[in-house]
Amino acid sequence: MSRLFFNLIFILALSLSLAAQDAKPANASPAPAPAAQPAPAAGNAQSSPASPIAPITPVPARPQAEKESTPAQPPLPPNTPVITLNFCPGAAPSSANAAANAPKTTCKKVITKAEFDRVLDAAIPRSRRPAGGDIPSQVKEAVAKEYVNMYIMSHEAEKRGLQNKDPLIEEMLQLSRMQVLAMALNQELQENTKLSDAEIEKYYNDNPSAFVEVSLRRLYIPKPAPAPNPTTTPANPTAANANDATPKPADADALEAAADKLHDRAAAGEDLDKLEKEAFDAAGTKQTPPPTQMGNRRHGILPPDQDALVFALDAGGVSKLFGNPGGWYLYKVESKRTLPLSDVKEEIQRKLQPEKLKDARDAITGNIKSDLNEKYFGGAPTSGPAPASGKAPSAPANNATDEPASAPKTSKARTANTIVHKTQPAKTPAAANTAH
Repeated sequence: MSRLFFNLIFILALSLSLAAQDAKPANASPAPAPAAQPAPAAGNAQSSPASPIAPITPVPARPQAEKESTPAQPPLPPNTPVITLNFCPGAAPSSANAAANAPKTTCKKVITKAEFDRVLDAAIPRSRRPAGGDIPSQVKEAVAKEYVNMYIMSHEAEKRGLQNKDPLIEEMLQLSRMQVLAMALNQELQENTKLSDAEIEKYYNDNPSAFVEVSLRRLYIPKPAPAPNPTTTPANPTAANANDATPKPADADALEAAADKLHDRAAAGEDLDKLEKEAFDAAGTKQTPPPTQMGNRRHGILPPDQDALVFALDAGGVSKLFGNPGGWYLYKVESKRTLPLSDVKEEIQRKLQPEKLKDARDAITGNIKSDLNEKYFGGAPTSGPAPASGKAPSAPANNATDEPASAPKTSKARTANTIVHKTQPAKTPAAANTAH
C-alpha cells in the first residue's frame, strides 16, 4: 500500500482542481480531463502490437440549474460490488502466452463499496479533501484504476517470490510500515490537540489587544526635491558649491514648520486627501500622491514604536509626525473596535494548535537522545535529543512594516539554519491580517 501514498499525490491535487472547476460559472469553458493510464487486465493480454491510447474527450460541465434539478441518488448499500475483476489471486498466469492457453475460469475478485471506501480513506484522508468531504467521480475512477493495477501487480510479485529474492524489498516494506504508523500517530495527535471552546475563549480574554482593529489613514508630506547642481566649468569652478541644493538649517526648520501646520490641520479634522495634495504641490513634485486609505489594521503591521502609539489613539485621533529622509507622515484612526470572539475563533485555533501539537510531539521524542557518527555523516559531531517532529510556529506575517515607500524599512535578524528533522506545521493565521 505504500506506493499508493506516493503515486496518488497527483490525485489529491486533481480533486482540489476539480472542486475549483465546479465552483466556476456555468458558462465557463471546462478544462480538459487528464488522461488516466488504464490498468492492465490480467488474463486478457494480447500479443498484437499495442495501439496508442486515444485522448479522453472532455465532458462539458452541466449547468448549475440542471445539477440542482437532478434528484439526488440514494446511497449504495455497503455490500454493493463496485469493482469486479476476472482474476484469481495466486493462480493468474504470468505471461501473455500462458494467459491465451489458460483454461476458462469463473474466478472473480469482487471489491465492495465498503472495501473501496476504506481504500479512498487511506489514499485521500478526509482531512485533506475539498470542502464537504466528497471526492469527485473522476478522482474515484483514477484511484480505482491505480488500485486495480497495484492489486494485480503486487499479487504477481508475491507469486514470483520477489519479496524473498531481494533484501531491499523487505527493507522498503518496513520503511513503508514505519511511515504509515508515523502518519497515523501524527493524525491522532492533531485530533487530540484541537483547542476546546473554553481554551479559545480563555486566550481571547487574556489577550484583548491582539483583537483590536483600527481603520487607518496616512498622510504623507514629501520634502522638496533638491535642484540639480549646475555643471562646473573652468570659468566658474565653484558653481556647484555655490549652488549646493542641500537644505540649510533655516530651510529645514521652515519645511518642518510647514509639516507641523499640516499636522495641526489634520488633527482639526481637515480631509487628508486634500492636505496631501497641497503637500505634494508645495514640494513641487509631479508624483501622484499615494492613497491615504490603509484599510483595517491589527497589531503588528506598523513598526513597533509606531504601533504602540497608533493603537493608543481613540477614534478620530491623529498621531505625531514621523520622519524619514524623504519627508514626514502621520496616521489617523478613523474607527476602532475589538473583534468579537465569533470572528476570530478559527484564527485562534490555527494559531495555537501548532504550538499544542509541538508540545505533544516533544513529549514523545524530546527525551530520546540521538548521536550521529561523525566519521560516517561528516561535519561536526552532533548529539542531543531526538529530532523533534514539530516546529515552532513562524513569526506572524503581519509584522511586516507599512511605512511609506521612501521610509527606511525595519529589518529583522535571521537565525542560522539548523539541520534538524522536523515536520512543517500549518502557518499561523496572522498572515491573513496583512491584506491591504
